[in-house]
Amino acid sequence: MNSRRPVLLAAVLVALLVAGVGGMWLMRGKSSLGNVSQVQVLWSTHTAARFEPCGCTAGMNGGLLRRAALLGKEDQASALSFEGGGWSAGPEDHLRLRTAAYLEGLAAARIDAVGLGRAEVALGEQLLKQHLATAAAVNLPIVCANLVDAAGAVVGVPAIRLQAGGKTFLVTSVVPADASGTGLRASDPADAVARLTQTAGSAAVIVLADLDEQALSELARAVPSIALVIGGDVGAPSQEPLAVGRTRIIFQANHGKAHGAWTWEEPRCRFTLLADGLPEDRAQRSSVTALQQLIASTPLAADQRVPLASGQPGYAGPASCTSCHAAAAAVWQSSRHAHAREALTPRGYAADPDCLRCHVTGLGKADGWFRRDTRAELAAVSCEACHGPGSEHVASAGKIPLPPAGPATCVGCHDAENSPHFDYATYWAKIAHGMK
Repeated sequence: MNSRRPVLLAAVLVALLVAGVGGMWLMRGKSSLGNVSQVQVLWSTHTAARFEPCGCTAGMNGGLLRRAALLGKEDQASALSFEGGGWSAGPEDHLRLRTAAYLEGLAAARIDAVGLGRAEVALGEQLLKQHLATAAAVNLPIVCANLVDAAGAVVGVPAIRLQAGGKTFLVTSVVPADASGTGLRASDPADAVARLTQTAGSAAVIVLADLDEQALSELARAVPSIALVIGGDVGAPSQEPLAVGRTRIIFQANHGKAHGAWTWEEPRCRFTLLADGLPEDRAQRSSVTALQQLIASTPLAADQRVPLASGQPGYAGPASCTSCHAAAAAVWQSSRHAHAREALTPRGYAADPDCLRCHVTGLGKADGWFRRDTRAELAAVSCEACHGPGSEHVASAGKIPLPPAGPATCVGCHDAENSPHFDYATYWAKIAHGMK
């Protein structure tokens, strides 16, 4: 953490997490609020632990690698940097590894406070507390005012005091009251924040809130002493701060594809699209390389072969298609689909299940490709990746038809996140083929 704020004690945070002590927050100095016009608020939300976009096509935006480089140029003495809810990638084992590395990356990028959101609650008590312990170990404060565990103990740290521009801020976060996760319960956000503000003194209260636009405004009306609300679960970013009494509300969408900035009291927010042309943070790139090596060497659930049930068709392999569909096979051989897994190697993602699901045939499915497998013929997007397992079709000499492929098949991988420029007519022209 930077020198203008006292360093968090990881042991204290770990003790809070393990013991479940509530009603406490870490102190980082205290001063009168005064003039905050020079304080710059920087934030992103719903990042899903993305270090970088998948890179399957040019012009993709987002990622901590680019954002960290921008943050490194900021004047740390006058900036407050936040990560809103939605930072976790998911419950699967490889996504747990990625989320843990992402939290370490946020600490390295000197993010001042991290909020919880609906996605984090959905992980359940056990997994969320594992992530909180990871954050504590790297002095990354994760705050939340309205989430308790099965024993009724506060999850995380209720709030934290920060200083910027010589002013003091009390920062917390809230999750929706209906957020659901095993062993976790959320209370009313407004009630929790109202209790917290009674201890704020002269500090300005900032709330990271994973709420929709209406709920963001309702929170501001219910607790008028809040200085700033940062959201959230919204459809579009706020070009101008929304005023609800003396409270200002700013929010961002785009799932971490942009970096938001607002200088206190200014009439406009600024958003920097995390585009291809931006530099990457070198230390974060090294962390991604280490993460992918860890994923490659760690036994995962995706490595467990699924047995083929009796009567269930299996994957015959692309060579079985060639004799009857020579022309189509020739089109496939010259396409990028035939070399899909090879394309992951230069970027270091050849063992990541998130990428492999769309770069091999039948990942994790009965008789499909597995990371520890020897069926090299399935290590590509072959015919059966689109048309389904073909063993019965081959054995019957084509009398048992395969399901037809079309636009709905393609968007399973060519979705808005991984293939934002996808247009079926344009893409189909590159691999157009028929029965022969």
